Amino acid sequence: MYRLLCDETLLAIWDSLPDDASAQLTTALSDVCHEPYIETEPYGIDDGTHRILVRPLVTAILAVNEDARTVRIYSIERRH
Repeated sequence: MYRLLCDETLLAIWDSLPDDASAQLTTALSDVCHEPYIETEPYGIDDGTHRILVRPLVTAILAVNEDARTVRIYSIERRH
């Protein structure tokens, strides 16, 4: 299991999402914390660290740190 890291600004963005998008992000990130490489795709160059999570209502840019067993959120965007 990976620990999820997110700064205050991104938490505010997450909180401001419509309920359906927020629920979708919450569920998806829970899945990512269990298996980050199955639930995400490479973002840019496939370096094993930078990943993108794409769901119908929301997208998140993530960084996976294997050594620390963490997933850090760098960006959250609502999809229209």
